[in-house]
Order: sequence, then structure tokens, then C-alpha cells
Amino acid sequence: MSQKISEDEYNFRGRRADEQVLLVAKNHSWLLMPIFYAWVLIIAVCGVALWKFGASRVVSYTVVISVAIGILYTLYQWFIWDCGTYIITNQRVIRIEQIGLFNRQISEAEIDRIQEISTEIKGPIHTLFNFGTVHIQTASSDAKVDFEDIAIPYDIQQEIARIRKTFNASV
Repeated sequence: MSQKISEDEYNFRGRRADEQVLLVAKNHSWLLMPIFYAWVLIIAVCGVALWKFGASRVVSYTVVISVAIGILYTLYQWFIWDCGTYIITNQRVIRIEQIGLFNRQISEAEIDRIQEISTEIKGPIHTLFNFGTVHIQTASSDAKVDFEDIAIPYDIQQEIARIRKTFNASV
């Protein structure tokens, strides 16, 4: 899910004074499906426990603990998903990836250093829901910034190519 955004609407740490934010994207919402699966499992376990053993004290504790764990898991998965952001400016592309609760990785590539942009959509779910990876290769041999599991990757690729072309024309 990407969105065109005006310069004043989005700010981030490390933004340069003359830098304009052109596009902000997030990972596809399909990546939140494990939350759904967890809740189906929690409801099934609680339902079976109530059906087999009735509303005893042990079952009540099991239900409360299961729901509490489900809520914590939901908040954790949502936090990881929500903190992952891809920012495209008039000067660079930036990937902010939340790997764990206390682990964040930030990668960036200058627009003028980008040499190759490719898109990969692999698998039936990715094809059906139109999300995949945009690979961005820079001038250095091993430096690349990948926008993984991003919605409408081809459009993102074309937007980066357009920005790169505009940047090169202005230089």
C-alpha cells in the first residue's frame, strides 16, 4: 500500500533540508495474516476446552491466558509491520525495517547511485494480491536496497525510474 504524499505530511529522522518526500510505502497487509491464524487457533483451543471440560476455573484461566497471549502477539506483529517503511525522496530511497522489538535496520541508496531496478513477484499469493520485491542495485558491487513484500511493486519500480531520470536530467 503506497501513497503519494506531500512534502509537509511526512517527516523522518535524518531527512535533509532540501529533500522532498515523494512516496511512502509499507509492506503489503497480507503479511498480517499470521495474526488471523493465531486467533483462529486461540478460539479453537478455548472452544474445545470449554466444550470438553466446561466452565471450570482451570478452563477460565486457560481462556484468559490464551487471549492475553493473543493480544500480545497481535500487538507485536502489528508493531513489526507498522514500523517497516519504504521512503522515496527526490534524493534517495530508504528502507526502514523493524526486525524485532528492539532491532531496526535502515538502508538507503542515493538516487544518482542507482544502476538497476528490478521487480520480482513470486508465487500464487503474491501474484493474486500484486505484491513482491523491488530490487535496487547501486553502483557499489554489493550494495543494494530491497523493498520486500511491497504492494504494487511494478508501479514503485516505475516511480523510482522516473525520479532517477528526472534527477539525471536536472544534473
